[in-house]
Amino acid sequence: GVSLRGLGQKATLVLINGRRTAGYGFAQNLQDSFVDLNSIPSSAVERIEILKDGASAIYGSDALAGVVNVILRKDFKGLQVGGTFGSYEGKGDQRGNITAGFGDLGTQKFAVMGVMDFFKREELLFSDTEFGKSRDFRGENGGRNFESLTAGGTWRQLTATGGLTNNFTAISGCAAKGGKVLTGPQAIAAGLTTSTAVGAATNTFCAYDQNSQIAALPGTQRLGLLSRATFEISPTITGFAELGYSKVETEQTFTAPFFATTGLLPTSVGLRPFSYNINFAPGASGNPYTTNAQFTGSIQGIGLRTAKIDSDTVRFLAGLQYSFGAWDFDSAIGSSKNKVTQNNNNRFSIKGVSNLFGVPSGLQPPIPLSTSTAVNLNTITAAQAAPMFISFPRTAESNLTSFDTKANTTLGELPGGPIGLAVGIDYRSEKLADTPDLRAQAGEILGQGITKTNGSRSNLATFGELALPITKTLEAQIAMRSDKYSDFGRATVPKFGAKWKIADGLLMRGNWGKGFRAPTLPEISPSEATFFIQVIDPLITTGNNIVQVSGVYSGNPLLKPEKSISRNVGLVFEPSRNFSIGLDLYQITWNDIVGSDSFQTLVDNNSPRVLRDPLTTNIITIFNNFRNISQIQTKGADLDVRASFPTTMGRFGVRSTLAYVDSFTQEGVEYAGSNAFGSSIPRLKGSLTGDFDNGPWSASATWNFVSNYDQARLAASYNTPQSPAFQTGVFGPRVRQHETVDLFLRYRMANSLTISGSIINVANKLPPYDPGASTTFLYDFTQYDVRGRMLRLSASYKFF
Repeated sequence: GVSLRGLGQKATLVLINGRRTAGYGFAQNLQDSFVDLNSIPSSAVERIEILKDGASAIYGSDALAGVVNVILRKDFKGLQVGGTFGSYEGKGDQRGNITAGFGDLGTQKFAVMGVMDFFKREELLFSDTEFGKSRDFRGENGGRNFESLTAGGTWRQLTATGGLTNNFTAISGCAAKGGKVLTGPQAIAAGLTTSTAVGAATNTFCAYDQNSQIAALPGTQRLGLLSRATFEISPTITGFAELGYSKVETEQTFTAPFFATTGLLPTSVGLRPFSYNINFAPGASGNPYTTNAQFTGSIQGIGLRTAKIDSDTVRFLAGLQYSFGAWDFDSAIGSSKNKVTQNNNNRFSIKGVSNLFGVPSGLQPPIPLSTSTAVNLNTITAAQAAPMFISFPRTAESNLTSFDTKANTTLGELPGGPIGLAVGIDYRSEKLADTPDLRAQAGEILGQGITKTNGSRSNLATFGELALPITKTLEAQIAMRSDKYSDFGRATVPKFGAKWKIADGLLMRGNWGKGFRAPTLPEISPSEATFFIQVIDPLITTGNNIVQVSGVYSGNPLLKPEKSISRNVGLVFEPSRNFSIGLDLYQITWNDIVGSDSFQTLVDNNSPRVLRDPLTTNIITIFNNFRNISQIQTKGADLDVRASFPTTMGRFGVRSTLAYVDSFTQEGVEYAGSNAFGSSIPRLKGSLTGDFDNGPWSASATWNFVSNYDQARLAASYNTPQSPAFQTGVFGPRVRQHETVDLFLRYRMANSLTISGSIINVANKLPPYDPGASTTFLYDFTQYDVRGRMLRLSASYKFF
C-alpha cells in the first residue's frame, strides 16, 4: 500500500491509467481499504504520476493526501525478454519478464501488446539478517535482551488451593529443543527479568531466542499478465481493451504455537472469552513438582505457525476515445476483482487439546490430569502433538464495477489563450465480503479472533474543471466534484488553483481545495471483528486487576465522511534547461477522521458498552464501533533541485529531493520528529544523486538520508532500556539518523542488449534500533530495509 504525507493508506488514492481498481480483500488495521501494488506487473509500468496537492475535487474520495496514478504501457512492437537477480543476507530474489507486441496504430490501424512478469523471493528470517541475528540488543544504545523466558517452555508450580507460586522449572528437553536453561540470577544478569521474586536462585527457565522463527520478509511468488489491444474504428473513433491478471502467493513463518489458555465461546449474545487453564497432576506430562503445575510458553520442536496467502486479481477494461464536434470523449466500462485466501496452519484446537490431555468434553474450570492420559510435554514429538492442531482458512473477495465518461473542449478565448473545459461522470459499484472459517466462528480455535465484513454500495459522481488563461503570464484553475454514495449520502468539494509566470524562468503556483473521504466498507457496513485485549479493571481492588477480555469492533452506518482542506504554494526557478529548483509548501487539515475510543477509556468511564457478568461484575466483553473522532493537521515543505552539465566527456547531472515535516498534530498534540504517532515521522528525509551518461554507458550514485527522531513510545513498548543510556531528546531518548549510499551502472549495446548492475546500501548500514516501533522487529520497517547490502544484476534483450 501507499501512504502520502504520513496520513495512511486510506487517505491516498491509487489509480491505474487514471481509473479505479478493486482494493485488496483484507482491510488493513480492520478498517483501511487499499490497492495492493503487488497485483500490478512492474514490467508493464511506463511511469508513475504522483499528485501531492490533494485531488478530491478531480479524482474523488480517498484522495485527501494525494493520488498515485500508475500509467501502464499502451503499445509495444517487437519481442523483449529481461531478467533480474538479487542477492542479500545469503538469500535472493529473481525476476523475469517478456513483452511482445505487433501492429501499428498509425499505419495498420491496430496495435496489440502483452506483458508477462514473474517474481520470486525467498523467505528471509530475522535470524538471517545481520541486524536480527540475535534478540540480545544490549550492545545497542539503550538496548536490552529480548529473548523470551516463556517461549522455550517452563513449568510453574501451583499451591494446594490452585493459586500460582513464583516457583519455575525449565522443561527437561529445553536444550534439545534449541533453548538454554537459565537460573533466576542468570536471567536477571541477562536482562530478561527485573523481578526479584522471579529471579530467585531456585528458579530455572527455558530461555529461547525466537529470531529463527520470525519472518523479516515473507517468501513470495508473483505472476502478472497484462494484454492490451487498440484499434481505429474510424478517423474519429478509437477503441481499446485491457485484460490484466495477477496471482500472488505469500508464505510467512511465525513463532511456535503458544500453549493458549483463552478462546472464544459462542453464546446467545455472540462470542465471549473463556479461560482454559490446564493443571497437570504430579507426575503427569513431566510435571517436575509434587503438586499441580501449569505449563507456560510455546511447545518448541513440534512445528511452527505458518500462513500462506493466495491473492488473485482480475481486471478488465474496454472503452472508446472519440470526437463529436468540438468535444473529445473518453468512455470506458470496467470490472475488477480481488480474491484472497489466507490458510493458517498449526493453531491449537479446543477438541484436540481436550482429547490429548484427557480433559472432559465441554469447557470446565482447571482440571488435574492423570498420568495415563497425559502426553509428556518435556519430550513431546510433532506426531504426538499433531492431534492438538487445526488449520483453517480466511477468505475475502473485493469487487468493483465501473462506468465513466470524460469530455473536454475549449470555450472561447481569454487574453492568455483558449479556455479549457473538462467534464465527466463516473459510476461504480463495489462489494466486499470477508468471511471467517466456520470453525473460528464456532470458537473451536484457541487464542484466535475473527473478522467479518459483508458490505456493498454504489456511487455516482459528476465533476468539472476549467482552465482559465487570464493573461499570458497568469492562469487559473477551478474544479468541482460531487459524489453521491448509496450508504452515507452526498459530498461536494471545490478546488482553486493558479500559476503566475513572474519572469522568464520564475514561476509561482498555488492551490486551495476541499476534500472528503467516504467511510470504507469495513467502517460503515455490517462488519465485526472479535479479538482478545487486556484492560485494567478499576472494580478489582485486590490482587491483579489486569484482565483479558474479548473486544468487539463493529461497523457504524451513521458515519459521516472525513473532510479536509488542502493548501499548497510553491516556486519554480528554471533559468535554463540545465538547471531548476522547485520549492513547495503544503498544509493539510483532516477532520472527522474515523476511529474508535480506546477500550481502556470505555472501562474507565464505565461505558454502557462494557458488558459485565451481573453476578460477579467481571468484564466479559467490550463493544466498540467506528465513529468520527479526531483531527490531524500536517504541514511541511518539499525541495527539488536538478542540474545538468554537458561536457565533451559526457553529461554530468545532479538531482536532490528533500521532504521536511514542520508539524504533524492530532488533536493538538505534536508528533513530528518522533515515533509517538505509532509509526515514526522523521522531520527530514532526502536523497542526493550524481549521474553520468556517455553514449551507451550510464552511472549514478545516490546518498539517502533519514533524520533522527525522538523515541517517545518507549514506555508504551514495555521495554526497560539498559546500559548504555539513551541519548536524550525533547521527548526522551532519540533514534539515530540513517544514511545509505547506492551505486548503479548500465551499458546498452546496439539498441538490443542492456546490462545493468547495482549495489544498494554499499556500506551495509543497518536500521537504527527502535524498540518503540515494534517489539517484534525492533526497528521501524515503514522507514528502513533490514536486508542491508543488496546486489542486483539485470539484463534485457530486444529481438526485433
